[in-house]
Amino acid sequence: MDFMDVHTHLHDQRIIGDIPGIITRAGNAGLRLMVTCATMEENFPATAELAGAYDSVLPFFGIHPWFLETLTPHWENNLAFWLEKMPSGIGETGLDFMIKGTDRDLQIQVFKIHLALATALNRPMNIHIRKAWDPFIHILKKNGPLRAGGLVHSFSGSADLTRVMERFNLHISFSGSVTRANAKKTVRALNAVSRDRILFETDTPDIFPSFGEPPGRETQLNQPSNLPGILKIAARHRKMRFEELAGWAYTNGLNLFLPIM
Repeated sequence: MDFMDVHTHLHDQRIIGDIPGIITRAGNAGLRLMVTCATMEENFPATAELAGAYDSVLPFFGIHPWFLETLTPHWENNLAFWLEKMPSGIGETGLDFMIKGTDRDLQIQVFKIHLALATALNRPMNIHIRKAWDPFIHILKKNGPLRAGGLVHSFSGSADLTRVMERFNLHISFSGSVTRANAKKTVRALNAVSRDRILFETDTPDIFPSFGEPPGRETQLNQPSNLPGILKIAARHRKMRFEELAGWAYTNGLNLFLPIM
């Protein structure tokens, strides 16, 4: 059985020293493709190097809304350079209004630039949204469905919002958060997503899934080899066969990322 982890951060300094082991364990678990997302200009080169070193790694380049203070005066050109240098997607980018004191206008401005690049270059997007659904939907309505599609990663919205996202050519990705005992809202969203729009991720090295271990295990660093375990729990929530759900997710990922593979 084949799996695809549609959102990781393999460049992260907490795990970069163990990348050969992480890639090996992922392959042994059936992972055929892992999307790794840059978060700032500083880790664009590392993201490119990982993709060059491992055929199973697909790079995305973007500026995460948490790290806007790292922007250089030439960040737009720098982002465009890496996107044009190799087959790649755009992200992680998005809006996060949970951050205290955040410059919301700057977040929106930077996200719109990513969106314009995605349209111009015909690239899929990897999008982060927290507590910013209204402005996000407003931007989508103004710009129309994403030309090359994309995904909302580690989805935290309502079941009703999944249908809105789908209308704008977005997939919905679920992380280890769906394994939590108190994940009722996430499970409702999981059950609302169309079969051709559902995806799964680990968000490595964060959001360690809950597999019934003693409390505290979630503080461990995550890795792509945990993806099948997340899918098994998601399949139970959707009351369907694990193999069927895994097949849907893998096919959906291939369809979304095929233009940049």
